[in-house]
Amino acid sequence: MKKKIYKEEIISKIKNIITTNKGVINPNEAISITGYSKDDVITALNRLIELYDAKVVLDDIAGGLKYMFKYPLYKRNKRTFKEVCANFGRGALKVFKIVYKSAVGVILIAYTIIFILILSIALRGGNNNNNNNNNSSALGFHLLIRIISEIFFWNNMSRHYNMTSDRYGNKYRTYQGKEKEKGEGFIKGVFSFVFGPDIPPIEEEADVREVASYIRLKTKGIITAANMIELAGIPYHKADSRLAEYCGKFDGYLDINNDGVVYANCSNLLGSTSQSEYNNITYYIDEVEPPIEFTGNKSGRNFAIICMNAFNLIMSSIILHLHYTPSEYYESSLQNIINVYGYWLGWFPLIVSISYFLIPLIRFPSYYIKKKNRNKRVLHKILIGSICRLRKRNYSLNELVNIARSRMEVIEDDVKNMMNEIVSELNGSIDFTNDGVIIYTFDRLYNEFNI
Repeated sequence: MKKKIYKEEIISKIKNIITTNKGVINPNEAISITGYSKDDVITALNRLIELYDAKVVLDDIAGGLKYMFKYPLYKRNKRTFKEVCANFGRGALKVFKIVYKSAVGVILIAYTIIFILILSIALRGGNNNNNNNNNSSALGFHLLIRIISEIFFWNNMSRHYNMTSDRYGNKYRTYQGKEKEKGEGFIKGVFSFVFGPDIPPIEEEADVREVASYIRLKTKGIITAANMIELAGIPYHKADSRLAEYCGKFDGYLDINNDGVVYANCSNLLGSTSQSEYNNITYYIDEVEPPIEFTGNKSGRNFAIICMNAFNLIMSSIILHLHYTPSEYYESSLQNIINVYGYWLGWFPLIVSISYFLIPLIRFPSYYIKKKNRNKRVLHKILIGSICRLRKRNYSLNELVNIARSRMEVIEDDVKNMMNEIVSELNGSIDFTNDGVIIYTFDRLYNEFNI
């Protein structure tokens, strides 16, 4: 207990120094001010860089390392008000989708059956065909129960995913359904028609497992900001912060070599390994998003959904008309049903059927933007991933264009524009040969990969 209090006391004093210096601290300075040992100061700083957004750089004036915290101190993973609102919106949409998903099959398929039965009763005249009508009602009831059970199965079945490749060999994750019945796939297809296909979520804990496995299997305990870029494709200012975060999380220590490269020594993670750990590592270049699809359904299924929904829309409109303007043409029992259940057979399916067509129309602009941005993100992954994988200092524009074209359809100007962004992100530079050939140079990245 005393040891814990002692550690908290050290952390508190180091934190006060950081606040006084507006986010900047040198370990040697902390040692001289507090009188604590170097190990105690480094341990406290490791805890603080794990908790607060910070990066560690070379101190050109005093020598050694300089810890630079975002000032005022900003906790890692702390959500801003805008992010909280965005998360609330995503949560509300998720709840809405769950409710909507549960109702999709009932409303579209079941109402189609109900309307067919009503239409059948109306056309047969009813009085002379009571047995047939009873048989039809029994069949409809059986089908309705079947649909509800299938929806329950779909909502509660475990969603597994597998890796799929496009024609260029880019791998992405997609759901692997366990649907054994055609009806279950059709119900899921209705939901995809309205909201688009589901995309497997990314586990937040996967990043920690990935970095730990990468350190153990690939770098022999030594990591730099360049390794963070290879795994996540992030700009250098974020890579520096993440290097500090994981150094604190894994109880390592930061140091600097003779070339001025800052690195984290996490050799305490080394030990016996297993083959399964390799599955934890997915490089940024291999984290390609699945293609953006509007519905994810085949054209035949979309056509069937449109026809069924249009039928429901027409039938609910007719029933509403009969509800408010009764007709003597139909038998009294059918008219009584319409009078009593006018809302559930009229307004409710009418509103939902309209939404089935309206929501996809509203989604279309966003689908177009997502599709365009997806291509940019794939190009970003290919270029940064290839630069990290090849581990060279210099790259020509022509070389990078050829690399990109081996993985996707792209024009030279797209590669050139993307490389302008990447040079800024990776602290690179752009030069020209005597022949006017564009050369991209990444000195820092090269030095950190070859530490």
